[in-house]
Amino acid sequence: MTNNHIILVTGGSGMVGRAIQNLQSNYDYDFIFATSKMADLTSYTETFGLFKKIQPDYVIHLAANVGGLYKNMNNKFEMLDKNMQINMNVLKCCNNFNVKKVVSCLSTCVFPDKTTYPINESMLHDGPPHTSNNAYAYSKRMLDIYSQMYREQYEKDFICVIPTNI
Repeated sequence: MTNNHIILVTGGSGMVGRAIQNLQSNYDYDFIFATSKMADLTSYTETFGLFKKIQPDYVIHLAANVGGLYKNMNNKFEMLDKNMQINMNVLKCCNNFNVKKVVSCLSTCVFPDKTTYPINESMLHDGPPHTSNNAYAYSKRMLDIYSQMYREQYEKDFICVIPTNI
C-alpha cells in the first residue's frame, strides 16, 4: 500500500469492481475492494462499521442486489428494498465520514422504456423504465436523486455515471 488517499470500492467483487482491480496499479491510491463478506450494506450498522474501519477519502459505489431478468421480474420488492437500503446506507456514511467524492454506478435499465434515440443522461427521468426490471431501475434512479440532494443541500461531490455497453 502507498501512503496516499484511500478509495473504497463497494461491490468490489462484481464485474466492474474486478475491472477496476485490474487497473488499480496505474493509480497512486490505496484501493479497498469491499465485498458482501466484509459488510452487509443493507445494514446501516455494518455499513457504518466498514466506513469507520476503512476511513475512505473517495468511494466508487458499485454494490447492488443484482440478478438476471428472471430475478428482476419475480422479486421486485426485494430488488427495490435491498437496493434502496444499500444506496441510502452508503451515501449516508459517505456524508457522515466526509468522503471527498462519490462516484455511483447506475445501469442502462434506468432509461425510459418509451423514448427517442439517441438517449442521454438528461432523459433519465422522462418516463417509466421497462416493467420487467422497473424495481431495480427505480432504485438506481433514486440513487441519482439521493446524490443530487446531497450535492444541493450539503454541497457534496456525489455523482452518478451510466456506463453503457459493459
